[in-house]
Amino acid sequence: MASRGELEKLLEGPIYLAPNTFLHFYKGGKLRAEFMGEENPRDDYRSEEWIFSTNRAITPGRDNPPDKGISRIRLPSGDIALLTDLLKAFPEETLGKDHYERFGANVGILLKVFDVGEGSHIPVHWHPPGEFAERHLGSPFGKTEAWMVIGTRPGAKAWIGWKTQVDKEAFRRWMKAQDVESMRSRMHEVTPKIDDVYFLMAGIVHSIGSGVCVLELQEPTDWNILAEWGGEFPFGEKEAALGLEWDDALESADFSVMPRDHLENYIKRRPEPARREGESIEYNLLPEEARRYFWMTRSIVRDHISMPGDRGFHCLVTLRGRGKLTGSFGERPIEKGRSLFIPAILKGYEIINTGETPLEVVSCYPPRP
Repeated sequence: MASRGELEKLLEGPIYLAPNTFLHFYKGGKLRAEFMGEENPRDDYRSEEWIFSTNRAITPGRDNPPDKGISRIRLPSGDIALLTDLLKAFPEETLGKDHYERFGANVGILLKVFDVGEGSHIPVHWHPPGEFAERHLGSPFGKTEAWMVIGTRPGAKAWIGWKTQVDKEAFRRWMKAQDVESMRSRMHEVTPKIDDVYFLMAGIVHSIGSGVCVLELQEPTDWNILAEWGGEFPFGEKEAALGLEWDDALESADFSVMPRDHLENYIKRRPEPARREGESIEYNLLPEEARRYFWMTRSIVRDHISMPGDRGFHCLVTLRGRGKLTGSFGERPIEKGRSLFIPAILKGYEIINTGETPLEVVSCYPPRP
């Protein structure tokens, strides 16, 4: 375990987040590994990278040690420690007083990359809302989420929301028969493209097919209620329902019809310019009501852009290009796939493009206090 002195040294500037992947229940990971800069990227079951997390991952059908899913940070010595060690040692310096008083020594969000490999898919499923999670799962958080598509393969598809009326009893019959085709045929089919952003409230039923790689910002849980089990997936019907009775689990799903216009003009987002600085621009990516769960912006940096010191802590991920963060701490190089934790104590910094193409970064923030 890192010493207090080693951890305190990190507070001088942005903190590099170390690789943090593990075996999941669906096959994939090649595009994830390419994005992270790993050697010999390939599809296996290391399909998810939990970049910024204080959550334990509990994966159906896999081993789930106590520190699984919790982010790793790189110490000045090069050694690796848990992000939670730093937050517990210096909660107000890392998270800010307001956030710490509300959530404790937790970041209040979860940011990850997932990649669905060839011949695999993420089951038809949904995530429970916060009120349901509090009643049935002992958690104040549900799992509203936002996707940014960062990679695709030929034939990439996803299914989001019901395009026709579906009742619970019909859905239960399809689940019992494991009739995935009947489920998907009643859902909106979409063709994700790189840079697309989708905002999904908890309860919306969805599925993701082969060939989609996503940077996902979400509420800090791993609650998945899965309408598919067995076969290629290493879990059964009871695990698929989070151990709940299906009568209860189905109460958390949204069975209302989703108009196509709502899918295309609300679920799917259009970036909104938030501010310009010289030739650089920062975009807001989510609707205003998302702030109660999380917030996400994207900066396209042609030369430089300053990041204000009044936004509190956040996580910065480099999508494309090469550059550096500069400030009172000196500088921190950044490049595609590299992520940093910006602690609350850091009062502003600048992002500078050092490459020949635009530098693109995503900034991910916790719920508004």
